[in-house]
Amino acid sequence: MPVLRKQKDDGSEEEIPEEELYRYTRYRWLCNGPENLAVRYRKFNISALVDATVNAVGDGARPCVKLLKCIEGQYNKAFIMTMDNGVEVLAKIPNPNAGPVFYTTASEVATRHFLRTVLNLPISRIYAYSSNPLNPVGVEYIIEEKAEDVPLGTLWYQWQTESQVNLVTQLVDFETELMSLSFRRHGCIYYKKDLEKKGLRAYDLEARPLLPGGRASEPDPALVEDFALGPLTEARLWEGDRATMELDRGPWSSPLSYMAAMGINETQWAKAYAKPRINPQRSLEEPESPDEYISLLDRYLQLVPHLSPPPLPTSLSHQDLHLNNIFIDPDTKKITCIIDWQSASISEPLFQHSIPRLLLAVGSRTTNGRLDAAPEEGDAGKYPNRTADLLGHYQHLTKLKNEQRWTTMNVQNRSLLTELLSSLCGAWSRNDTFSFRHALISIAARWGEIAPATTDCPILFTEKELELHNSELELAEGLSEVLHQLQNDNLIPLGGMVLRENYDQALHINNAVRAMFVNMAESESQKVLHSRVWPYQDQDS
Repeated sequence: MPVLRKQKDDGSEEEIPEEELYRYTRYRWLCNGPENLAVRYRKFNISALVDATVNAVGDGARPCVKLLKCIEGQYNKAFIMTMDNGVEVLAKIPNPNAGPVFYTTASEVATRHFLRTVLNLPISRIYAYSSNPLNPVGVEYIIEEKAEDVPLGTLWYQWQTESQVNLVTQLVDFETELMSLSFRRHGCIYYKKDLEKKGLRAYDLEARPLLPGGRASEPDPALVEDFALGPLTEARLWEGDRATMELDRGPWSSPLSYMAAMGINETQWAKAYAKPRINPQRSLEEPESPDEYISLLDRYLQLVPHLSPPPLPTSLSHQDLHLNNIFIDPDTKKITCIIDWQSASISEPLFQHSIPRLLLAVGSRTTNGRLDAAPEEGDAGKYPNRTADLLGHYQHLTKLKNEQRWTTMNVQNRSLLTELLSSLCGAWSRNDTFSFRHALISIAARWGEIAPATTDCPILFTEKELELHNSELELAEGLSEVLHQLQNDNLIPLGGMVLRENYDQALHINNAVRAMFVNMAESESQKVLHSRVWPYQDQDS
């Protein structure tokens, strides 16, 4: 048995008992703590994982002498395995909340192989994997090359502006290369053989060159013939009872078919599993009916033909480009590896993130779902010398090098569409039909900006529906202001997830602010309502 240790946030290590390999220990939650920990707990056979790693590495390695649990992410457990000859490799095991068994790992492996071999992007090599948990390790796993160099997050805030600007330039080039191949459908990449083993249809990739700045020729058929498109692996399409349902998870040939499938899937689930429940934002006595939710879904489906953009070329995207998913050579400051391709998909640019997460805290925020105007070419020389303009530099280069992405990200009223889609899936399950309804009402209210003057809005809301919604809106806005202030003051992040060592302090602050929020109410009945809607408490509190 190797020595068992874990990384700490300060860079040091400490020895740990075996059980801590399986548990999630970095954060705690101010609400539903046991449930959040349960979906991040994964037990496995350590000896079998060590054997699989040694066999995958070869190079004369025999025993694994050290197993280091990396700083925990939300969806995977990662371990640096050190062999007796000094070789280090990474073993990754998905948590239960990462996505569906088989699909999550099978798609990630195939996607990464495609990126390495077809697009020649800097992706860690995979030595071995299993997408079937019925193996000696007892879980799905990936054994891969350990990313060399260091995460960007360890150096980013120490760099001068020029270095940061150069990195942003590399990032735009990376995104441009990702978009250099277009596809006919929206879905996830798999090995054709893996889909066929599952009895699933394997759709041809039909990859074609798209941008003149990217790949200049058709991809080699010999390189792409083993790949195919299959269903999305997004966890929200597989959560809970959805996992056993026959839902339409793709691939899709148009934005219309994708958007319609999201509504039809949710309607199927609601009719089968949604039950009346108390919505404290509306009433503490009268249950909210699933019929109301299904009525909202019906209205969504009436809107889809009017909101769906025309078919566009689809492309691969990385949905979470934050500082610790980008590895750089500290000497050359060049990107050497991009990690975390789990759940990466091929989709229309309209459904992709508009700005890499590492830039969201820099410069201005997006407004109405659109990027602010890019600087004119004559001003480009100024931007590398201004710290606050990293986002402007990103926008300017994207406009120059990746015109389709730029154009799509600036579609008028894009935010109305993206907010509607993001609030749709699982709205009833997460007790947030309010956001979905609000998105629908916003579209109906701004219909004149969206559709031709000759087209009437296909959905209506009664005066009573709007009155009830507005009463919820008033409470929701007041609550949101308090929660955002807690985050802005670095007291409690949105969602109530705090570092373990900060939990007691956060709990004390939470209880005090909750009491203040309750006392803001004007009557005893309002106080009960305020107490019930406070999010950072267990459901039975």
